[in-house]
Amino acid sequence: MSRPAAQTAAWAAAAPPAGAVRALLWAAAAYALCWSLVPPLLVTSLPLDVIESLGWGHEWQWGYYKHPPLAPWVLELSLRAFGRFGPFLLSQLCVAATLWLVWRTGLRLTTPARALTGAALTLGVAYYTWPALEFNHNIAQMPLWAALGWAMLAALQQGRWRDWLWLGLLAGLGLLTKYSVGILLACLGGYVLLSPARRVLAGWGPWLALGTALLVLAPHLHWLWQSGGLPFAYAGGRAAQTGAALELRLGALRFALTQLLAHLPLALIVLAAAWPARRGMAPAEAPARWCWHTRWPGYLLTLALAPGTLTVVLGLLSGARVRDMWGSPMWAFSGLLLAVLLPTTVLRRAGPRLARGLGVWLLLASLLSAAYLAWGARWRQQPTRTDWPAAALAAQAQASWQALSSCPLDVVAGDYWLAGLVAAGPGRPSVLIDGDARFSPWVTAQRLRAHGALWLWLADATPLAPPAPLDALRADADLVPRDGRWQLPWPRRTDGQPLSVHWRAYVPRACVRPQ
Repeated sequence: MSRPAAQTAAWAAAAPPAGAVRALLWAAAAYALCWSLVPPLLVTSLPLDVIESLGWGHEWQWGYYKHPPLAPWVLELSLRAFGRFGPFLLSQLCVAATLWLVWRTGLRLTTPARALTGAALTLGVAYYTWPALEFNHNIAQMPLWAALGWAMLAALQQGRWRDWLWLGLLAGLGLLTKYSVGILLACLGGYVLLSPARRVLAGWGPWLALGTALLVLAPHLHWLWQSGGLPFAYAGGRAAQTGAALELRLGALRFALTQLLAHLPLALIVLAAAWPARRGMAPAEAPARWCWHTRWPGYLLTLALAPGTLTVVLGLLSGARVRDMWGSPMWAFSGLLLAVLLPTTVLRRAGPRLARGLGVWLLLASLLSAAYLAWGARWRQQPTRTDWPAAALAAQAQASWQALSSCPLDVVAGDYWLAGLVAAGPGRPSVLIDGDARFSPWVTAQRLRAHGALWLWLADATPLAPPAPLDALRADADLVPRDGRWQLPWPRRTDGQPLSVHWRAYVPRACVRPQ
């Protein structure tokens, strides 16, 4: 891309001072440590998505009825390594890895100062603060989306076999995390086809990447075939239960509005820093005209804007439900896009204000998040998921089972939230999810006969039939049923109403304790 000499000189800005880089790294480390250590001290239960994924990851399957397996695997390892701090630390590691990869990508697109600024400004997107407390498949995608942006650019710029190999490996890992990574891959493929970069298709690099991705995905593809495409069947069933087509298409517009609102902190930080800097310039310092400070504007636009735009378009055209949180990994390069658009003189003057504005935003987000975790139940007059008595529930389940059975508690059945809370506690029993036996293939009829199960349901919920595998064994003479009810105090509920849980133990006759 040709540019006037003056723009070329302005583009070649100096690297940021070493002291500023060290200060930024220390601040980032302190921020990540705070968000890893404080939340688990304030909550009494892990978040909903964490509990659900732990029930899957504990089983080490090549796929689960909602999602592919990589995120639950990594989550399980984090819990084993760091206990209840693990899921929160894992989320912050995902955010940190995303920022690092944005910076590495920025170094290939623009100057070091702009690359560092763009990486830091990523934290101005709301998805990288409060939502990152709940590790899930969306958070797990964040570093992989950023890594794919870096790997594709490296492959296009240098064309080395290892760059294409990295691209294929990351594409496979991304699809093993969540299928929506395919949106980014489609956008990157579109860029290659519609730009001069399509000349790479005549070489071996893209086909090496494709072969590597398929090799990484092969075990999961085999699982999909064996399970009859269970995640797609589940998604299709959920889609059939949704509302009118017009309502769903309006949901795509709501998704777009939510993404704009998520960028509001970033926009305010940049405006509050850049506007005074521009107004305070002498006429000789004012930038001559707007220009790109990168040689790859089309590629950066593809990374920063194409996935979100494509999601909205597909939602409008197909009428498929589009969920707001799907946007979480899509905006890793928003800050970098703004950084390459700011004139050099404005960026130089606005740098300290950008740092202060970002610091104020992160401090405010941290204080509000901590306050909500500590006192949100009192403000809302009802407990949130993170206010449940998880430790007491898991301890009561173990005590009731051991009073009846000499065998360890091996399976806990019922709603995946209630059963998952017990399964995340001591002993780590497996979860038998009610409603469809395909959802828990690790719980077989032979396992239930040999080890039994504990079935749970809320006392104020509609009475349910036992989960299908247990219902099939209801007449089995080798399983002895015992019923009961627990009354557990809420940690932060002030009206005195306890959590009431019904339970039924299916104890193998060989394990029954004398009463």
